[in-house]
Order: sequence, then structure tokens, then C-alpha cells
Amino acid sequence: MKIPQENSISNPEHYMQRAIQLALKADNQTEPNPIVGAVLVDGEGNVVSKGYHKKAGTPHAEVVALKDVSDIKEDATLFVTLEPCSHFGKTPPCTDLIIQKKIKHVVVGCQDPNPIVAGRGIKILRENGISVKVGVCETECRNMNRVFNKHIVTQLPYVTIKSAISLDGKISMPSGESQWITGDKARAKGHLLRSRHQAIAVGSQTLKTDNPTLTDRISKNPRQPIRVVFSSSGIIQTESKFAQIKDTQRIILAGNIIDPQTVKQHENNGIVVHVADSKTPTIEWGLRQLYAEGICSLLLEGGGKLIASFLKEKMADQLYLFLSGKIIGGAKAPAWSGEIGVELLKDVPQINFSNIEKVGEDLLITGFFDRF
Repeated sequence: MKIPQENSISNPEHYMQRAIQLALKADNQTEPNPIVGAVLVDGEGNVVSKGYHKKAGTPHAEVVALKDVSDIKEDATLFVTLEPCSHFGKTPPCTDLIIQKKIKHVVVGCQDPNPIVAGRGIKILRENGISVKVGVCETECRNMNRVFNKHIVTQLPYVTIKSAISLDGKISMPSGESQWITGDKARAKGHLLRSRHQAIAVGSQTLKTDNPTLTDRISKNPRQPIRVVFSSSGIIQTESKFAQIKDTQRIILAGNIIDPQTVKQHENNGIVVHVADSKTPTIEWGLRQLYAEGICSLLLEGGGKLIASFLKEKMADQLYLFLSGKIIGGAKAPAWSGEIGVELLKDVPQINFSNIEKVGEDLLITGFFDRF
């Protein structure tokens, strides 16, 4: 079958950018699916229709863009940020609809990393006489789906570490006093991260010391995160907000030293308890339990000990570091990264910085550990 030549629409990056902006309307709302945008453009460069995927179980971007369009001209081009799916899930394959609508030109931002797609959708379109160009705004299309790219390949949640620190990297005074190292604007911005993740996690020591609520109380339409505690013993203070506030799902990840009676008490209180085979569960084991619960993105707000465990096992993907101008200067004051235990400089974790911005009187440093 003869495949038509690529459409000569000028500036394809412009239309892909429009598809990207559509996709971002559903940012952090589509797990476990990716965010995707689609734009149909006629031969003269006019946008005929557009659409984006809003949440899992709803029509994909291509379906939204094409469902009400008929008599599509041969010179029309469909721009889509991610390779069209070629398998049955909760919805039919988008490749079938594209073929049915007799679209002759498709421009794809990036290939789908999902092993059951991974180039298959592109191949099917080409086998049906459709010209497919791949890689327009590829880096941007790939990076906006970091959560999906990570979990679909590894079957593990995407992990973001968030910490508020002094200029010398401390999270509290030697006495434990930590309220407040950063200012109001930095705390508000950090708080918003809670609604952008499916779950939020702390360690048992942070739960005991700070008694955090672990909810989003700032967003206008908050998506309350599932609350998670890493605790080898499984012992949680009954008066803690974690135990008392039952509005959202709660999970405890414990070692096999937890008392069976304690497990029963937690379960009677509506808390899900996962118990490892070992005394001290690995972070990877804990993340696999969370993924089995449907969690694709996790915000880590733990203290230095828990953060260090994530860094040791190379289980962190992204960093939000709120840096104040305060200098604590105490040798016994805990650092945000804890004791990693690395002896050689070549083995230390390294952040690839992505942005530095001023937030009130503080700085926000963001970066990535990940490979996805």
C-alpha cells in the first residue's frame, strides 16, 4: 500500500504546542493514564477540531477531537502529543478511529513507552496507508508525562521529594524546632504539591514529632492525597491526626516486627496495613505495595532518615527544595538528606537542576533524579 507523502503544513511545532497546552489542562488528573492533547488541522493551517484526555475511563484525546468531525479532507493532519493507542483498555484503540475517519496524515509528539504500545500504534497507521511523522516537540511531549513514563515501565510510583531547609541544609534546630524555616509564600506553594500527587508519605518519627494533617487545605478544588506512613514497628499514636482524621484512605507500611494486635487495631480504624517479610522493609517493597493500591505518584515529606532511605535505593525521581536565607549552623541539627552512607564522591546522588525561582523571601530549587 502506498503511503502518502508527509503533509507540507508549515510550522508543525506550532500545532503541536497547541496540542501540548490542551493536554496540560488535565495535568495530574489522568493517572494511571498519560495526559494527551490532539489537534486536527486542515491543509490551509486552520484548526478543525481539538480535544484532550480528561481522566482515566473517559475518551482519549483523539476521540474527543474526531468524534463529531465528518468529511475530513485528504490534506488534513492530526497532531497528537503521544502515539495513538493500538489496544483495547477501558476504551477502544484510537488507531481504529483514525483509520475509520480516513485521516491520511498524523504527526506524533513522542512514542508511547507502554510496552504493549511502544511503536505498534505508529506501525498500524503506516500499514494502513497513513503518513506518520514522529518527534515534533518530542522532549516536551515526553517530559510532561514523567509520572506515566516512570510507572508504566517500572510498575513503581513516581516519587517527588519536598523539603524546606535552611541555607546550610538543615530541616530543624538541634532541639527539633522547625516552624517555620521558610516563609508563608514558600509554604503555600509547597502545600499545593499535595493535590498534584495521588499520595503523600512521611516516616513514623515525623508523624510523632510534627503530627501533620497531610491534606491539601489551599487548592480551590483539591484532590486529597492518600496518606502513607513508613513505620517498621507499625506503632502510630492513636491521638495523631493520621489516626483521627478518616476522610481519605490511609496506609501503613510496616516490618514483620509489627504486633498482630496492632495490625488489627489499625484495620478496625480503617487503615490499610502492608507487612513486609523483613524487620525493616525496603523502600522498593513499600513502593510496590503502593502501586498495587493504584498509586502512581507519591509526594515524600518525610524527615532526613526516610529521605536518605529513598536516596540510598535510588527511588526518588524529582526534588522540590525550598531554601531559606536562615543559617542554623548547628552540627547536631538534622540535614534534609539524612545519612546516605556514601563514601566516594562518584557514588553520591546528583540532581539535574531544572529551575530556580524566588518565592517570597525564599528560593525554590527543582530538579530530577530520573531517567524517564
